[in-house]
Amino acid sequence: MSREGKRRGLTLVEATVSIVVVGVMLVAALNTVGATRVTERRLSDRMRGALLAQTLMAEILQQGFEEPGQAGSFGLEAGESGGSRAAWDDVDDYQGFKETGPRLKSGAALAGYNGWSWGASVHWVDPSDPRKAVVSATTVKRIRVVVSFRDTPVCELYALKSNKTVTTTETGGLLADLVDGVGSLVKLLLR
Repeated sequence: MSREGKRRGLTLVEATVSIVVVGVMLVAALNTVGATRVTERRLSDRMRGALLAQTLMAEILQQGFEEPGQAGSFGLEAGESGGSRAAWDDVDDYQGFKETGPRLKSGAALAGYNGWSWGASVHWVDPSDPRKAVVSATTVKRIRVVVSFRDTPVCELYALKSNKTVTTTETGGLLADLVDGVGSLVKLLLR
């Protein structure tokens, strides 16, 4: 038989190698798509967590620095039950607050946040170094809001609240560019 008479085609070995190469390329492509989806989901969770943290922090910062007429008191006062935030009227009422299934201060549930939780802690801090918590009353309180999704922290938000305007000198220059002039200072940390 002449060379021209032979049929050219794929041998079994060539076909097998081609299938393996295509399979490896397909697996790599699917892994890339999967990794992209995971990254998109994490970014979405971070953004939603930041929104929740900002919502709770805004609620807290709208409250007074201390209980009207009760300077030096800390935490929930008489008539401010732990079950509802509706009566909370100063920032330290939020000390130790934790809620699964975030709700507005009015008690209305936030739709679409199943598996989410948020909480807050409030501490008096040294006005010259807001990183240092102190046990006695000062003119500055540090507020920390933590938002979690399925028990994994997603976002932390910090703020300082003062019963007077915070100045750069009083904070030792720490985060001074974020002072808003009404005694509040905010810093957002995404995890």
